[in-house]
Amino acid sequence: MKSISISDFEPIDAKFKDIQFLAIDDRTCSSRYVIRYKDKIMMIDAGDGQDELDFTPDSIFLTHGHYDHTKGVKADWKEVWIHPSEDASLPFIHIPKNAKPLIGQHFDFGPFHFNILHTPGHTPGSMCLFEEKSQFLFSGDTKFANGGYGRTDLGGPDAVEKMAESLQMLAQVPYKVLCPGHGEIERRER
Repeated sequence: MKSISISDFEPIDAKFKDIQFLAIDDRTCSSRYVIRYKDKIMMIDAGDGQDELDFTPDSIFLTHGHYDHTKGVKADWKEVWIHPSEDASLPFIHIPKNAKPLIGQHFDFGPFHFNILHTPGHTPGSMCLFEEKSQFLFSGDTKFANGGYGRTDLGGPDAVEKMAESLQMLAQVPYKVLCPGHGEIERRER
């Protein structure tokens, strides 16, 4: 099993060097994002569990419950958050036993302020995280670069309609950098 170090993560933007990512392109594995503040590490999505992190994040937010975003969660991680609407009975969902339901619409991590946006459609518990200072939108599999969006055929009842509503809501978010769960990062003019 390959070991992943915090130094393997790369900055997304020179202005916000503490927001970093790691993408794995040779298998079905989500991109993983870390936000660093002093000696603390916040992570968004954990990947598919086919590699080993040599660090433990202080908190991790799962954009949805599909295995390629959640299987990397380790049993001893204490702060693991997932949206309470996630449905473990749907295909490809893996909710770690130590995941807690995320209650609230905002949270702070050091100088960063995140808004939690519930964006059902890909799954009932899909969520995006918008960081106000950097204007980064961590969109999981709800929204991809160049207008793409996540599949809805595994998202439960009314998934197509819910995805349309979620994408309409995200169109109102003033993000400058789109950080999706797969594929390329998209930048808007700063």
